[in-house]
Amino acid sequence: MPKNQSTAAQTARRASRSGEKYTEALRRAQSSDKPSAPHVLRFLAESSGNLHYLVGAIAAAWAHSGQRVLLLEEAQDCWRWTMSDVGRSRSRRRDIEPATPPEPTTSTLWASPDGPGLLIRHTCMWQVRHASLESDRGLPRTDRSPLTAAVAEAVDAYDVIVLVPKYWSCPDRENATAHVVVGEIDIFPDTDCRTALPGPGGEERGVPLSPEQSAAVLRERCLDFLFGSPHLPIVLDGMIWQSNGDLPVDADYLAGVDRDMDRAGLRPLGWSLAGRLPYPHRQLPEPDQLKDPDFVARYQPIARRLRSALDASPVGRS
Repeated sequence: MPKNQSTAAQTARRASRSGEKYTEALRRAQSSDKPSAPHVLRFLAESSGNLHYLVGAIAAAWAHSGQRVLLLEEAQDCWRWTMSDVGRSRSRRRDIEPATPPEPTTSTLWASPDGPGLLIRHTCMWQVRHASLESDRGLPRTDRSPLTAAVAEAVDAYDVIVLVPKYWSCPDRENATAHVVVGEIDIFPDTDCRTALPGPGGEERGVPLSPEQSAAVLRERCLDFLFGSPHLPIVLDGMIWQSNGDLPVDADYLAGVDRDMDRAGLRPLGWSLAGRLPYPHRQLPEPDQLKDPDFVARYQPIARRLRSALDASPVGRS
């Protein structure tokens, strides 16, 4: 690498190796040289068991392009094991002390040998439960000050902070500056299962759906938790799809689905083909995969589009 090269140029050169245009990467890197608050990103999904892999891969793609990325993970809550006497009287429950919370842990998942690219995983408790303060239902009151403190401590050290909660269906208005929906597809709706047409050989086949009809079915199946939520509306910065099976349609069909999603206010950021649930439940990619440029390159297109969406959104809006 040439000596006396600016940090922005080094970052742009590394990004160009992953397929990004050097001039665009340089312009973005030069603007990122200016001090700015990082985005705190929260992914939203109805269920998250098979999505940790995708989120970890996107974070790794950012790190390989020269960004400093923190995966801020919520530790398992120890309180439920101490409240097994929930059927007893309130006076008895008030005397129960919570178990000692787990100590925070920090590990380096990947670090660039010649640049700023970095992927760190930090796991800690996100909330405190107060046994002496009960809610209207007689349960301990909680506050999320530990998460707020962890975010505040990390903002000066990272380019993006990715929140990895235990449950992904609710937005985080207090700490997140951006929200992206991840839709998980088990069976792609390219035909109407309620009506059938006769086919050759006597078999029946479903009536084909248009891309717009397919998009409507996907919103009903995979995004109902958003539209049916009693919470206030949340501003979304994009939409990513993960299919757990082979897609029975071509790229033109998916482009039509994306156009309809965009019309509905869901900015499409890409499609990820996971196969038939090959990934360990709630597990990030293995360290060897995070080091593999070929593995990371598969997720670079989605990572770049998501990064562009974040760059276009002001930090700090609700």
